[in-house]
Amino acid sequence: MTTPAQQQQQWQQYQQFLQWQQMQQMQQQQQPWQQSQETTVVHKENVHLTTSTVRAGIIGMAQAQLRARLTDLDGEGIAGETISFVVTSTREEFGSSTTDDQGVAQLDTGANIADPQIWISAGTSGYTAIYNGSKRYKSQEARGKFQIAL
Repeated sequence: MTTPAQQQQQWQQYQQFLQWQQMQQMQQQQQPWQQSQETTVVHKENVHLTTSTVRAGIIGMAQAQLRARLTDLDGEGIAGETISFVVTSTREEFGSSTTDDQGVAQLDTGANIADPQIWISAGTSGYTAIYNGSKRYKSQEARGKFQIAL
């Protein structure tokens, strides 16, 4: 049998527990970001990005048709993704293009590059195609070369 003093002590402990519980609930309402939440792990898919050696004309206005192909691991083209083309050594951008249904992005540099210094750098170091990835796919880079034609 419990004494009245023990009952009083148990009642006080119960009241303290209820106060603590209310405080915890108030803190969670004020700081919802601290509530424990389930973590979702997202695995992005690998891709292939390929480039090739392209012919670059330097007489008159320097020009080249840059080309890159973005595919999944099964070799299927990935459409609607942006590929940027840059000078490999300086990272100066030629421009960007969106992949078609076959995963091919093409860029005519003639309208974009008039500075001969850029072409000198590009002629020696080549170009890099850059895919920055998406929610589904990982990023990827591929290097291509120029075959200079007079």
